[in-house]
Amino acid sequence: MLDKLRVMLVDDHALLRQGLTRLLELDDELEVVGQAGTGTGALSLVKEVAPDVVVLDVNLPDMTGIEVAARMQRLCPQVRILALTIHDDVSYISEMIRAGVDGYMLKDEEPARLIGAIKRVGAGESVFPSHLMEKVMERYHRMSEEYGKIQTAATLEELQLTPREQEVLQCIVQGLSNKEIAAQLFISEKTVKNHITSLLRKLDVEDRTQAAVYAVSRGLVRTPL
Repeated sequence: MLDKLRVMLVDDHALLRQGLTRLLELDDELEVVGQAGTGTGALSLVKEVAPDVVVLDVNLPDMTGIEVAARMQRLCPQVRILALTIHDDVSYISEMIRAGVDGYMLKDEEPARLIGAIKRVGAGESVFPSHLMEKVMERYHRMSEEYGKIQTAATLEELQLTPREQEVLQCIVQGLSNKEIAAQLFISEKTVKNHITSLLRKLDVEDRTQAAVYAVSRGLVRTPL
């Protein structure tokens, strides 16, 4: 029997935490191992319960989700973080990405999509709704054009990206999952994972979200419009 994915919930509303706990534990692959209602409590608890994924509300009474995520990444870098919020502001999303979150979901999403996002984050993927990711990419693109703050881009040739890796990178920027990339490019999901591993190494980034930001801000791919 496979080990369950260990999930910790952080939200200042006890009823919401309880509801999410009941929802997640209906799935045989998930186990809720801890709950916290404040950022301070979350940072204290995360080392104790050692979750695989933290579902983090970004509006907490004692500190922002951005601060919690950044501190949690320093404390337990192996922990994956899925931010859960009502906000879809581009600047806020960008700050959460920089703080190290691995996914970003709006609270009005269907329960099945939330469960799927938790599992994907736990499997090492980055999960951001495509329409939100497009806004983030457009913001980085504007910054690079208007203010020239982005360092001079390495060329595709200098990065030694293969044509297939370039296609996979474009799909990542479009917000496609591994399964969707595999279907679009007519390759297996395992092959997609291998290409992504190679891309992260060549771009010198830690995850697919950073790869997408890097690619768009440096003009390596078409910006999704």
